[in-house]
Amino acid sequence: METAIEATVETTVETLVRLEKGDTVAKVLHRLDVAAGDVADTVAALASYVRMKSLPIGQAMTVKLQPADEAGAKPILLALTIRPEPRREITLERDGEGDYSVEEEVFEVAAKLQRASGEVDGSVIASAEAAGVPRQPLAEMLRAFSWDVNFQHDIKVGDRFDVLIEQAWTSDGQAVDAGRVLWAELTTGGGEQSYSIYRFKPHNGEEFFYNGEGESVVKALLRTPLNMSRISSRFGMRRHPVLKFTRLHAGIDFAAPPGTPILAAGAGRVVEAGRNGGYGRWVKISHSGGLATGYAHLSRIAPGVRRSARVRQGQVIGYVGSSGLSTGPHLHFELHRNGRPVNPLSMARTALRSRLGGQDLTRFKARVAEIDRVRDSVAVPAQP
Repeated sequence: METAIEATVETTVETLVRLEKGDTVAKVLHRLDVAAGDVADTVAALASYVRMKSLPIGQAMTVKLQPADEAGAKPILLALTIRPEPRREITLERDGEGDYSVEEEVFEVAAKLQRASGEVDGSVIASAEAAGVPRQPLAEMLRAFSWDVNFQHDIKVGDRFDVLIEQAWTSDGQAVDAGRVLWAELTTGGGEQSYSIYRFKPHNGEEFFYNGEGESVVKALLRTPLNMSRISSRFGMRRHPVLKFTRLHAGIDFAAPPGTPILAAGAGRVVEAGRNGGYGRWVKISHSGGLATGYAHLSRIAPGVRRSARVRQGQVIGYVGSSGLSTGPHLHFELHRNGRPVNPLSMARTALRSRLGGQDLTRFKARVAEIDRVRDSVAVPAQP
């Protein structure tokens, strides 16, 4: 897409271009009717600075042209500016001899802290977005709390969240990354329960989140296998909505839009994947400790999820649907212990988690003190 943004003098036109699907720098210049020789020279000059084949859809560049001054002539490319990544800006210019030269400007990058807090009004996602929490840190926060908090059951209007985010920015105000959570706190149940998480990397482990006592937020099982949904039917005896007789409902139903990703509640091995009678498309995963989880009525099973395949906790294993005996799109989720169905909500609360020790715990306590000190110095923006 090309948009003329400036005509500095009669003989110069500056155009802002955003790459569309299938576009390349060369295709854009050809579309602007730049001479083939100039296009080739431009691509050759930029090749050492820009990965031409890696430019994403929506990539912006500014093209400065001298319009053709007579019939049949081609416009002359005078300059082209492109920013292939936030910290680097590449400018190509044509000199009086018709040769192209390239200059690269590298911007300084610094980490900045942002704090956001607010009350839940509706959903945590909508409330956090309204408070200015960026998308990726919000997803991190939701995942970290998901082992302790059932976002469909535990959250009430008026519950509070508070989050400290670190994000890298260039000296001219361009975001370099999506940001990451350093600390977050969530109060649930109308103020009855409060959870705090701190980002930390153990010496021989992956960086993730721990509570203030040094316990990992990661449990053997996620509280729920969907990021956001609502419980439409609980564990226990009920009248079946299709078969019309009472029997044990051996799991929990989560209402969610068709196609919503379903996450493996825990790491394990797939023991069943395919059609399973009234369950429709079904996946069953065996976990350690005699536990197994089942996922029914899927619209489709994710690629690679097959019998004997290993899956990690949080991996997408399928998508919400309405296959089998089902009255509408939802996920039927089961948890078995030693072959017998148990209530997933009560079992997930008691799943074990690891705890830091030794030098890792010493370093963690120092990190907690540092984050607490820095957090208290960052002002929370006023809500509109």
